[in-house]
Amino acid sequence: MRALVFLDLDDTLFQSHRKCPSTDGLQPVAYLRDGTSHSFMTAKQQALWRLLEGNATLIPTTARDLDSLRRVDLPFRSWSIVAYGGIILTPDGQPDQPWLERMRKVSEGTIDELNLLRGAAEDMIEREALAIRMRIVGDFDLPFYLVAKYTDGQEADLDHLQRELLQPLTEARGERFRLHRNGNNLAVLPRTLGKEHAVRYLSERLRQEWGELITFGVGDSLIDGAFMAECDYALTPRGSQLFAQTLGKPLL
Repeated sequence: MRALVFLDLDDTLFQSHRKCPSTDGLQPVAYLRDGTSHSFMTAKQQALWRLLEGNATLIPTTARDLDSLRRVDLPFRSWSIVAYGGIILTPDGQPDQPWLERMRKVSEGTIDELNLLRGAAEDMIEREALAIRMRIVGDFDLPFYLVAKYTDGQEADLDHLQRELLQPLTEARGERFRLHRNGNNLAVLPRTLGKEHAVRYLSERLRQEWGELITFGVGDSLIDGAFMAECDYALTPRGSQLFAQTLGKPLL
């Protein structure tokens, strides 16, 4: 039986230098566009990589777009899921065409409302001089979701934008959009976009091609729980957002 691992990357397999618990044995694995090392694997993460790579087919399942994934120096050799599930890449790096056409319709159906939300947020950022940068993220010329990040260490500004604007606006559109916050990452995502949709589609496709599979989902954030639930087994780092809200809670 073939083993398949759907693997989140940032804060699961590696993280920025400031998030590393120590500087001992760090391996740089992800880079900025100028070539600067940005993310690192700890010794335990390196051991996890060797364990998984030696025993399973690894499928990165990430919010990164293709350009950002290419700046990850790890030998992924099979399929990839990028842009929060908006794009599925074949082993030769090309978009899976049936999925691309499906997500083109999703993008076209949500971009107007995403632009309205972005406009409201940008008005607030300018009016209150908040230290936040914001953009709509997509890939292959398809816009998918809205993301805001604080700058200059001003985390309270992002808290304020979330609490006073984006959270109530998203809750009012709860059937169509969801809000995700994990550290310096505040995202508004259409419910028709999600890693879980892509994992379900690709698992079904590969079962047809490869036969029976055993699947593993590995992720760190609450939103990753949805794609991990599509798998036979789930794994999350100790101390992650997902761990803290599930296994890390004391029994009552």
